[in-house]
Amino acid sequence: MKVSGFFSLRTKRFVYSLSLVIAVVVVAVGYVSVSLSFVFHAYVAVGIAAGLFLPSIIVHLENRRKRLIDNAWPVLLDNLAESQAVGLTLLQGLEDVSRRNYGPISEELRKLTAKLTFGVEFEKAFLEFSKHIGTEFSAKVSTLIVEAVRLGGDLKSSFNSTAQFVREMIELRDERESQLRPYLFIIYISFFVFIGVIVILYQSLFVPMAQSQQTQFLNITISFESFRALLFDLAIVEAIFGGLAAGKLSEGIMLNGLKHSVVMLVIVTVVFTLLL
Repeated sequence: MKVSGFFSLRTKRFVYSLSLVIAVVVVAVGYVSVSLSFVFHAYVAVGIAAGLFLPSIIVHLENRRKRLIDNAWPVLLDNLAESQAVGLTLLQGLEDVSRRNYGPISEELRKLTAKLTFGVEFEKAFLEFSKHIGTEFSAKVSTLIVEAVRLGGDLKSSFNSTAQFVREMIELRDERESQLRPYLFIIYISFFVFIGVIVILYQSLFVPMAQSQQTQFLNITISFESFRALLFDLAIVEAIFGGLAAGKLSEGIMLNGLKHSVVMLVIVTVVFTLLL
């Protein structure tokens, strides 16, 4: 089975398909139950949130796994350098570090050591190793290790310098994320302001206008319930794209914002079904 990150590709496809089916079923049940009334829009919001829930968990767990792997590299490289200092060969050093616990990377280290033991070419084994791990840091580190072995020389110094390089990269990543983290709060504040404005407009403008069954708005005849549905749809769109924007700004990857989209959709559903 081909593996891509923490979950197999088959598992991801199954979860994504299941999520799509759940979303469609929820929306379909809403349509059958209440047709295109205002409550149907609540079914749409719940369906979208339910459809995004499992994918958001997968994205979160995979990102957590990648972070643990990246953070383990400096210690792992220092241990490899120490093995070179005491006179072990590279394979012996890899066998030694593979017995230690570095988190999620340990399993892949054991697989790498087994391949090298059975005579798989070093460069090929390392490329497969970095591909299975699937992080940007791992690809860079694997390339540096392969080139260091190919060129020969003092592997201890190469491992030490690579470990220092990875530490600096991790520090830059953490610094960037700490600088961008306030924007996450800005996104949430903007979202709550948007919801607050909608509630105020609804209470102070649309409710007084609803003196008759049909109301003129921008020269268009529209029912009072349609006003609520229109505002609900705008809030749903704001929740989805606001969450994605939060993920992009706070963590640098848009899909990391799926969990924020789910949270915002739940808030929107509660506000529009219970407070309006």
